[in-house]
Amino acid sequence: MDEYSRLEREVDLLKNLEHPNIVGFLGTALTDNVISIFMEYVPGGSISSVLNRFGPLPEKVFALYTRQVLEGVAYLHENRVIHRDLKGNNLMLMPTGVVKLIDFGCARRLNRLTHSGGNSDLLKSVHGTPYWMAPEVINETGHGKKSDIWSIGCTVFEMATGKPPLAHMGKMAALFYIGARKGLMPPLPDDFSEEAKSFVKACLIR
Repeated sequence: MDEYSRLEREVDLLKNLEHPNIVGFLGTALTDNVISIFMEYVPGGSISSVLNRFGPLPEKVFALYTRQVLEGVAYLHENRVIHRDLKGNNLMLMPTGVVKLIDFGCARRLNRLTHSGGNSDLLKSVHGTPYWMAPEVINETGHGKKSDIWSIGCTVFEMATGKPPLAHMGKMAALFYIGARKGLMPPLPDDFSEEAKSFVKACLIR
């Protein structure tokens, strides 16, 4: 897919989305063969930039952010959209502490939803960022809403520890490890609450 088609698809998704935890789409302009996309201004920077500057977040803080991410993702899934690239770098902060999901370049709209989550709900192209990618994405066995949940678990781990799971590995090694059926994902350290550890564990179930 060329860059124009990718932007066109991203705009097509964004213009139909409206939620407090999703960056607002304001419009587009074409000048001198350059396409500009105008988005809501989010001045607080990304969660990733906050982690780089201040280190891991206190549990009370990342719990607040996680709730907002879940609300934004729930809205996407209700509208048959999967983000496919959830991570700290794609979560922006308003000065008020409101989280905004950004970067819908990898997002796709599912053709049809079924209560059983059958094959019509699955995509098979590889998109995302290695450390946050679900096994079914890596293995190209078909992925849907569950792949976003996996990425949320990795993002909570990132907020809690400052880095995503398996960050000590190279990208390719991490991909092979996640893709292996027997590759267990690391849990949150013991100094976090049982609720936080259980949440991450539940997100990272294969």
